[in-house]
This record gives sequence, structure tokens and C-alpha cells, in this order.
Amino acid sequence: MDKLVTASAAVSSIPSGSTLVLPDPGGAGFPGRLVTALGTVPAEGFTVICPGAPRAAEGLRKWLGSGQITRLIVDSEAPGGRLEGVEAEFVPPALLKQRLQASAAGTPTFLGSVGTHERPAEDGTRAMFFGDDEFAPVPALTPDFALVRAVQGDPKGNLVFADEVREAVLSVARAAHRTLAEIGTLLPVLHPRLVQLPARHVQSVVEAAAKERG
Repeated sequence: MDKLVTASAAVSSIPSGSTLVLPDPGGAGFPGRLVTALGTVPAEGFTVICPGAPRAAEGLRKWLGSGQITRLIVDSEAPGGRLEGVEAEFVPPALLKQRLQASAAGTPTFLGSVGTHERPAEDGTRAMFFGDDEFAPVPALTPDFALVRAVQGDPKGNLVFADEVREAVLSVARAAHRTLAEIGTLLPVLHPRLVQLPARHVQSVVEAAAKERG
């Protein structure tokens, strides 16, 4: 099935209150076209999981100032707990990665070492001990939408990513309920041996250099 649409059409399916994830906000994985299009829709109240947010691209910083985002989850501490005026919750990098990977694996929770996260057992669950080390349940983090950028892809949604962001992008794309992908070079067909993220994980694809229609 052909999933190629305009950026505006791709983001139109994102409702208010959604949790989004941007795996590489300051580098090769940043989907600038999708972020720009999202800034024009009436939806708001987004929570955005944004590893590396303090290094964010200018396009993301403008989006943070739009008022659409009410909360950030970041892996670097933001001064005063805010970034560009938006509330920012700090989660240690390794823990944020684990929480997304747990979701990708279909695991709703996992045991984390007490002290590596701020809310070890807020549901009242008791911590567990293995030897002298204390552990407590940590919930997986499941975004509603992942917004990613691929270096190559085809209209069906098969994708290839830049080497430096491949691991991070694959993790969030599999963790999210739906993935919207911006493609640098759109090919008629991507050879099966090159596919890093199969089309079944992707809802819509957008050609990065394409002009918006209508």
C-alpha cells in the first residue's frame, strides 16, 4: 500500500494530548518538515519525549515556543526544569532508553535499580532486593507517535536511517503506536536487504524535498 502523503496530511491524524517522540532533535534524524507542518495544526497539549533536547535544532525550538507542547521528557537536565518555557522532566539517558526499549519489546514494566529514577514505586508496589541491591518496577514509555527522518525509503514505508541515529530511531519507531517518517531520498522500491525498518511499523511517509500541495 502506498503511504506517501504531504506533511500536512501526515500530521493531521495527530490529536490533542498525544505523546510524541523525536529521537534525534539536533541531528540527522530530525524530521524538520513534519515538525514544521505540526506547528500549523490546531492540536495542542502535546507531551514530547526528546532525548538531546538542549541541543535541539532551531525548528524544534520554534515549535517549543508555539504553545502546542505542555511537557517535555528529556535526558539532559534543563535549567530550572524548563526548556524554552516548557516544563521539562529529566530522565537519565540509560533509563529513558530502557523505558522505550521495554515498550518496543511489548513489556509494560521492568525492574530498575532504585536511585536511577525519581518515582520507583508510586503505585505502592514494594521494592525487591537482589543481594544488596534494591530494585523497583519502572513503567515502559509508549509514545502515541514517533516522528523520524530516514535517509532513504519507498512509498510503502520501508526505511533506511543514517548510521549515527539508526539504533535510536529504530527503538522509538518500534516503541510508538504509530510512526510518521520523513524521507530524504525517495526510491520507487527499497531492496529488501537494505530495509532497516519494515513498512508495517510506518503509518505515513513524506518526501523531505516535496512541495506541499493545496
